[in-house]
Parts: sequence; C-alpha cells; structure tokens
Amino acid sequence: MLRNLIGSAAFAATIAVGLGTTPVVAQNAKMTLATTAPVGDNAFSYTPFEVLSREIEGRSGGRFSVDFFPGGQLGSVESIVNQARDGVIQAAVAADGAIASLFPEIQVLSVPYAFASREIAWHVLDGPFGQKLSDMMAEKTGLRPLGWYENGGYRHYSSSDRELKTADDLAGLKMRTMAHPMHMEIASNLGMSPTPIPWGELYTSLQTGVVDGQENAIPTFIVPKLQEVQKHIILDGHVYAIITVAANEAWYQGLPDHLRTILQQATEVAVWTNRGLSVSNEIAGIRFLENEGVTINDVSAAEKARFREKTQGPAIEWLRGEIDGAIIDDLLTAVAEAEAAFGYR
Repeated sequence: MLRNLIGSAAFAATIAVGLGTTPVVAQNAKMTLATTAPVGDNAFSYTPFEVLSREIEGRSGGRFSVDFFPGGQLGSVESIVNQARDGVIQAAVAADGAIASLFPEIQVLSVPYAFASREIAWHVLDGPFGQKLSDMMAEKTGLRPLGWYENGGYRHYSSSDRELKTADDLAGLKMRTMAHPMHMEIASNLGMSPTPIPWGELYTSLQTGVVDGQENAIPTFIVPKLQEVQKHIILDGHVYAIITVAANEAWYQGLPDHLRTILQQATEVAVWTNRGLSVSNEIAGIRFLENEGVTINDVSAAEKARFREKTQGPAIEWLRGEIDGAIIDDLLTAVAEAEAAFGYR
C-alpha cells in the first residue's frame, strides 16, 4: 500500500512538472520582516509581530519561514519601507506617517475625530473600506498593507509646562508632529505651529525647548520616557493612530495560495493581539504617568465637539485638494454605517 502511495505521488509530481506547475507540498516561502520598535514583553509595537512570525511558521509546518528584525536592525523606518518596496526585504512595519509621502491617500485615516470609538475604527478598517484602501495602496506603491494595527490607540497632545484643558489652551504652542501633512494641518487649525521632527530627535528637541510639545498615543509616549520632559497631556484623541505591515506586492502575489491563506490567518491573530495589547498598554500607561507626576486631563463631550468643529471641516477641505475626494466620501460613508450598526445614530 505504501509503495502504491509513493508511486502515485511520484507520478503526480511528474505530471505537474510536465504541465509547468509545482506540487503544493514542494512550495516554500520566506519573509524578512523589519521594524524599528524595540523588543518588549507584551508591547503593542513588538509582541504582535513576534506572534505573526510564530503563527506563520507554526501553521505552515516550517514551509513558510520568517526572519524577524526588530529594534531598527535593518535601518530607519524610511529605510525599511524603501527596502520592502524594492524587494530587498519582504515586509516592513510602518506607521502612516512613513507612508504618506508614497501614498497620500492614507491620510484619509487621519481625518480628525473621525472615529468616535475603537469599535467604529475596527469596523471600518476591517471592512470593505479598509480592503479598498489596501488594494489602492498596493496598486499605487507596490506595497500592500497586511492588516491595520493600532499604533497605541488615539493620539493626544502634550506640553512641557502648560496645562491643557481645552482646545484654546493649545494655541501658540510649537508642536512636534511627524512629517505627516494631515497631522500638521490639524495642529495649525488648533492655532499651533506644527514642527516635523524625526522620532530619534524628539526627546532632545523637547528637552532643549526646540518645541513645546508633541502628539502621540499614550503607550508610544512612554517608550522614550517623554514624561521626563512633558508634564501635561490632554486626552483629545484627535487621530486614531495606525501601523501596518507593508509587504512587497509582487512577493505577496507570488505566494502559493495555501501560503497566502496562512499569512492572512496569521495576520488576523496578530492584529487582534495588537489591539488588545494597545488597549491594555494605554490603561496601564495612564496610571503610570499619573504616578510619575504627569497631569492628564480628559475632555468632555462638549469640548470634544469644539475640537472637532475647529479641525474636521478645514482638514477635509484641505485633503480634498490633495487626494481624490471619492476616497474621503467613502470613509465618511463607512463611518456613518458603522456608527449606525453600533447604535451611535
């Protein structure tokens, strides 16, 4: 019986070669995945990508291997994104700010105060709109987003020596942002002077007074110990922050179907690991920062409405001059549908 099975398998392989195809069992894949995030236990920016690597290798029985390089081992975020685009590596973990210059349409996710809650954001990103944006980015840049992960949750403003309670308190501050045009537009509409500064120079720039403040999610704020140079935070949540695994599109499309399915399955696990850790890291982070003497002020619904009134309309108007307005309309429609589904309307 065993001899017959071996013979049948060999015959099938011979036929496959003759037809110009390769038997599925013989096809392997490798992914080099790079991130600038440091190694950290239960960290939203590291652990999910370790999970992704382990899930891929475990589900494939080793036929799909992953070389994971955290901590900027392969260079800056701009460098690893370019490496992935050029096919030097297969994938890079990147925030939207590192992608906006290549794919301006990703700025639609930064429409201020667009997502009233996390479940709204998840519903939109995991649905048809998120898939459409992924396909568009793959077509225009050669990089395909593999999952929409949280970059620590919502972004908030902080300052060194000015307590922040209302939208008016931000006026006049010199605010560090990423080199992300939409983030800069939001800061401008709140009366601040947006100043793009690379991540690696952020702490020193705050310490020396080059800028007065910065904006990041709470878990991200803690990574470089910004509590040492920033003493006030307002939980305005102007942008729901995302990161993604930007994969080389040609490599992705060249994967055998069964290995691409494994990649998709592993991504699902990794995304939800990230989101859970992001929420947990945020809660623990607020408690930690308050114990460190940082003043953290939440905002009322009425004050949040003022933030939105000052920023959302002008930001959308500005963005329509930068990208196809249809993608903005699609986002707003998807948000409205999600709000209705979750009882916000």
